[in-house]
Amino acid sequence: MRIAFVSDIHGNLAALQAIMKDIRRHQPDAVINLGDTLSGPLLPQETAELLRQLDWHHVGGNHERQVLSLPLNRQNQSDAFTSAAIDEDTKAWIGSHANPGDKRLHEGRRWADRLGPDVALCHGSPRSDIEYLLETPVGEVALLATSAEIEERLDSRLGPHITLLACGHTHVPRSVRTPSGLLIVNPGSVGLPAYDDDHPLPQSSYHRIENGSPDARYAMVEKASGQWRCELISVAYDFHSMAEVADRNGRPDWAHALRTGFMPRV
Repeated sequence: MRIAFVSDIHGNLAALQAIMKDIRRHQPDAVINLGDTLSGPLLPQETAELLRQLDWHHVGGNHERQVLSLPLNRQNQSDAFTSAAIDEDTKAWIGSHANPGDKRLHEGRRWADRLGPDVALCHGSPRSDIEYLLETPVGEVALLATSAEIEERLDSRLGPHITLLACGHTHVPRSVRTPSGLLIVNPGSVGLPAYDDDHPLPQSSYHRIENGSPDARYAMVEKASGQWRCELISVAYDFHSMAEVADRNGRPDWAHALRTGFMPRV
């Protein structure tokens, strides 16, 4: 069994096309998109049109929920841009995505034959689409969470039969194997290598996520001899074209992040 995991595309069409090409050389049995697919000042409608042609399974992220459920005057700048740019068919499409952040942890059950009953999917953590699972904000940076923090966030609903959990949300590519043998994989972000958050979780403060490279990211996970193993992959692409789109749409912060993998310092 070989699964490609992608996450946090954020409407970056060029990055998506690059990882699609790279994924094909691995010939995975399934490709799973873990959410935050369109939101941002790039090409959300065009990105959706390409993804709708593919046989991928999609998990809803917090940005899908925000675009669909929040009134426009309460949406942040990226979500408001996306709401205005996508058509009604696309809104219906993202509304159909599984959102297993609370009760429906294994919403991908119709994919059980392809993924296996020991695989679980979420966007943030198993209990919330906005909770960081593998990172903890400390000051203005996000550090690897402690073993105790990860265990507390996993939640008892996960079940001992789950041996692979895939998550996204933080844009940080990482794989962690817990003492119980659970492999947790965050493939990183396809489309946005850095961001800052001034509306984080209540227990955290303003912080930045920075990968230090403009590359697109995804993960290949394979089961061999009864054990899951993970390869975190970075792919070069024409990030300048997407940074120019961000500039045209009045988002120099996104343009800087796309070009450098860092947030601008003011």
